[in-house]
Amino acid sequence: MSTDSRASIPRIVKDGVVVPQSRQPLAEGTHVEIMVEPESIPADLRAEMQAWDQASDEAWAMIEKREAEELKSSAMNSSGAARF
Repeated sequence: MSTDSRASIPRIVKDGVVVPQSRQPLAEGTHVEIMVEPESIPADLRAEMQAWDQASDEAWAMIEKREAEELKSSAMNSSGAARF
């Protein structure tokens, strides 16, 4: 997992310990934020909210990739190449 992007990883508390419900590896020292969801949210709504979070994360990743490509393209165009 890239350290410069956000991701939502489902988790559950077992015996007082937060346990990820994903096999996605995290690098040692990765900073994480734990948000406690109220239990009053129905499971189907919680799943929909998680899907929107995932879509948002993917959209930001696409935006960041596009910006990086534009910066690279801009740098290549301004590196002394003749423009006609």
